[in-house]
Amino acid sequence: MAIFNTQDLPKSKYIVSIVAKIKKGTKIKVRDGKSYLFKKTKDIDDLEKVQTDYQKYSKILYPNNEHAFIFNYGKNAYFRFTDIDKAPFSGMGGQSRNALGKALADAGELATVMSLQKDIKTAKDTKQSIFVNNPDAFADWYNTFQLTKPAVKKIVGSLNNFDIIHDATDQSEFGKTITLFLKKAKISKQDSWNPADIYIVNKSARVKIINALKKIVDTYDVSDGLVTMFNNKLYKLYEDKLMFPISLKQIIAEKANVDYTNVPGTIKVSDYNIKIEKFNCDLTTEGKEIGLFTFVNDDTKKKINLQVRGFPHGYGTAQTEITSDGTLTGGRLGKIPTKVVDSVMSQYKDARINSIRYFGTPKPFENFDKRRIEETYEMYKTVNIKRVC
Repeated sequence: MAIFNTQDLPKSKYIVSIVAKIKKGTKIKVRDGKSYLFKKTKDIDDLEKVQTDYQKYSKILYPNNEHAFIFNYGKNAYFRFTDIDKAPFSGMGGQSRNALGKALADAGELATVMSLQKDIKTAKDTKQSIFVNNPDAFADWYNTFQLTKPAVKKIVGSLNNFDIIHDATDQSEFGKTITLFLKKAKISKQDSWNPADIYIVNKSARVKIINALKKIVDTYDVSDGLVTMFNNKLYKLYEDKLMFPISLKQIIAEKANVDYTNVPGTIKVSDYNIKIEKFNCDLTTEGKEIGLFTFVNDDTKKKINLQVRGFPHGYGTAQTEITSDGTLTGGRLGKIPTKVVDSVMSQYKDARINSIRYFGTPKPFENFDKRRIEETYEMYKTVNIKRVC
């Protein structure tokens, strides 16, 4: 049996969970293997008020460097913090989340958004009954409520001049503009376009931002590059520190990490030992598919497939798609312009065949006869497939 010790005392998530169980009337297991119903005494009330502040609650649980008998379970019968079985309070994350399912995930997200605006110290502070009724679940999410705001402030700075817009519940003009964009772009789910759960928007620039995004939606169609124009505008707003799209995650560890994704220019090809394994090409006058690159990472031996596709009636240029390899992150980058491939290949003195540039014209390959197709295909087959990137 694992019993709490003095080293566990500074971890306030344990104190929060113990108090929550007592308040709910749940029995707690101790060192003798039995479970007891601790009384809701004044000591417990005082402990609840300061349960997130180690300096304060340690004076209740560990005065004069000795563990105090404050957990009362009968007449003149008490236990100390170091008498309580630690096992039920450890490793509960997956169990409670799996048991409660999507309802817990949704409540956790709502409470996390709330934690950016007010301190959450007790289950009642979340305004979510699922946490009030499930002390283990609240303990599981407790670190998330304490660590998310400091992590966000590292990205944004002071939140005083910003509105926090929760995408799933927002009914403002900002949210309506995002919905209009998704509808016009024919994107069924927001996560397939942008995984942001919240948008932190500069208050003084909010109206200007909405109008700018609306203008893009009203002006451009998909064939004009609507999605690219919209994404470019969002990134420019991020660069100008006027808007920050942020994806919220449950934090199980004792420390929050900030992961920047989809930021242009943050990845260098030279960081990876990758070579081209093969290049297949099926050149058609319909302009639907040009070929398939297969890259191999010499360090991990993992293969990455890039499918080069043309959309002559829908897009101004051909595009390259990283196809899924069956893993959770497969295809994560989705479609990227062929200019990215041009840039990478030029670094290694390679180049695409210019015939690819026929895509996007009103009549692709209008003057591309059978002889020219066969000639170009032969050129593709001579591509150096052993060049190390």
